[in-house]
Amino acid sequence: MLQSMTTRIMMFVVFGRPGAGKSTVSQAAVQLLGDGDGSNVCIGKLNNVDEFLYIYLDLDVCVPQWMKDNFAKGMYPTLAERFEFISTACDYVSDKINSPQNENQSGNKPLVPIISFSFVNTDMRVEFRKRFPHSEWILVDTNKDLAEERILSREDHFYKGSGGISTGDTQTDGEDDPTTKATESSDAADVDNSEWEFKPVDYPHVILDGNDEVATNAQKVVYVIQK
Repeated sequence: MLQSMTTRIMMFVVFGRPGAGKSTVSQAAVQLLGDGDGSNVCIGKLNNVDEFLYIYLDLDVCVPQWMKDNFAKGMYPTLAERFEFISTACDYVSDKINSPQNENQSGNKPLVPIISFSFVNTDMRVEFRKRFPHSEWILVDTNKDLAEERILSREDHFYKGSGGISTGDTQTDGEDDPTTKATESSDAADVDNSEWEFKPVDYPHVILDGNDEVATNAQKVVYVIQK
């Protein structure tokens, strides 16, 4: 029953290259939706009528330490490792959605998760969309140079730029097919992606200009949620 409710829930996924500003924009949007108290959980109104419980979840918290260490060395996860990661991340989201604490806070108000994560790879997007088919995706669009410049200026981030090698040394390098359908399994995107490039998005999504101010993009996220 819980899984059925989880798959039906509406959520918003803010994604883009590492360094695009996804987390910052998402957190700012939650503050606009709520009372601005700095919390990642808030009650906010939709069109000044219906109240919702908004919860912000950053999937970076699901990245295991060994994977962070590898990122720091320029070593990127294989397809199998990515599948294991995204399965764990989806379980994390489901657990948060079905948390008794959120049920108590919501007072029967509809729950609206706002998720942030890079979703660089096609296969991880496919798996997440299988688990949460009613999610709406918002791309913070930045070019590679700007994103890497931002990442390199942040001492607290485990990701330090594209390029490098995969941990699957015996696998064949390849490219995700930008025409892969959302309904296909991740087997269709069975590639190493050793260069860790941000893959084209082949399903409907909202595009934000990553060069815009955080406040501007946060307001646009709120608009998408409330439209």
